[in-house]
Amino acid sequence: MLKSLSNVGPQNHIILLFIDNYSKDGAHELCKSWVEEHKDRYKGIIHVRARGNPVRLRNVAFKIGYEIGVKYLSFIESDVIVDENFIIREYELLEEYHKKGRNVISVSAVRYSPYENLDFIERCVTKWLKKRRMKDVEVFEGEAFNSGNCIIDLTKAFDVGYFDEDIVFIEDLDWGRRAVKKGFICLFDGRVQLLHMKKYSVRDLRKYFFRGALSEAKLFLKNGLMTAALRRVGYWCGLLLSAFIIGFTPIPFLILLGIGYGAYAWRTIGLGRLLLYPILMPVNVAKSVALGLAILYWLFRGDYSTEKVTVLDSEDWEIEYIK
Repeated sequence: MLKSLSNVGPQNHIILLFIDNYSKDGAHELCKSWVEEHKDRYKGIIHVRARGNPVRLRNVAFKIGYEIGVKYLSFIESDVIVDENFIIREYELLEEYHKKGRNVISVSAVRYSPYENLDFIERCVTKWLKKRRMKDVEVFEGEAFNSGNCIIDLTKAFDVGYFDEDIVFIEDLDWGRRAVKKGFICLFDGRVQLLHMKKYSVRDLRKYFFRGALSEAKLFLKNGLMTAALRRVGYWCGLLLSAFIIGFTPIPFLILLGIGYGAYAWRTIGLGRLLLYPILMPVNVAKSVALGLAILYWLFRGDYSTEKVTVLDSEDWEIEYIK
C-alpha cells in the first residue's frame, strides 16, 4: 500500500494522515520509516497513534480533518492498492457532478479481491452465484459508500455526522444511508477497479458472532430495514426449528427446504444449483440465529437510533509527527 501511495498525486496538494492503533506487527515502524523518506514531497504529513476499532479511527480522521480545515478527505485502507491517478480521478468526478448541480458527498472506487485470497465459502459464491448485471454506465449512484477507498466532501459530511462506533465492519453502509436520507448522493466509480489484498478466512466468521451481528442488527433497526432482516432470520431459524420436529412431521422442513433450493437454483449456475444451498446452510442458520438474538438485544436496550461517538469530548490519541 505504501509503495502504491508514494505514486499518488498531486503530492504538493496532499496532507497525509496516518493513524495506527498501537499495532505490534511492525506496521508502525514501517510507516515511520516511510514518512521520514517521503516527508518533503507532501504539503503535510500527520502521524497519529490512537486506540479503538477502525470505526473510531475513522472518526479521529474526521475530527482532525475538520480541525485543520481540509475540504476533501480520502480514506485509503492499508490493504488496498491505489493507482497514481486515484485521487485526481475521483476529485474530478466529484467536481464534475458539483458543476451539474448534483449534491454529491462521496465518490468510492470499485475494488476487487483476487480469487486466491478468498476463503472456501467466498470462492463457492464467486464461482456459482450469478453476477449482478452492472449498469451500462461505469459511474453510478449507490445507497452507501465504500470507506476503504473513497473521497468525501468534508464540508457536507458535517451534516451527516460521525461514524457510529457501535457498527463495525459495515460502518460505511450506515453512514452512507444516513447521507442519502439527507439528500446527498454517493457515487461509485467503476472505471478503474482497485486491488483489495485482504485474505479472507473461514475463521473470520467468528468476528460476526461476537460483533458483526450486533452491528448488523443496529444497522437494520436504525435504517428501517427490518423487513429484510426478519425475512432472513425467519426463514433460516424456521428451517432450524423444523429440523427439530422432523420426527413428528417432516412437512415444514421439506417445504422450507424446497423454497430454499428453488431460490438458490434461480440465482446460481452450474453445480451451484445443487451444491451452494447446502454449503451455505450451516453458516446462514448460525448467522441468522446470532442476528435474531442481536435484534432482541437492541430492542431491549432501546438506544439503537443514536450514534455512538467517543472522539468529541476526548482526545486520547498521540500525534507523533506533524509537518
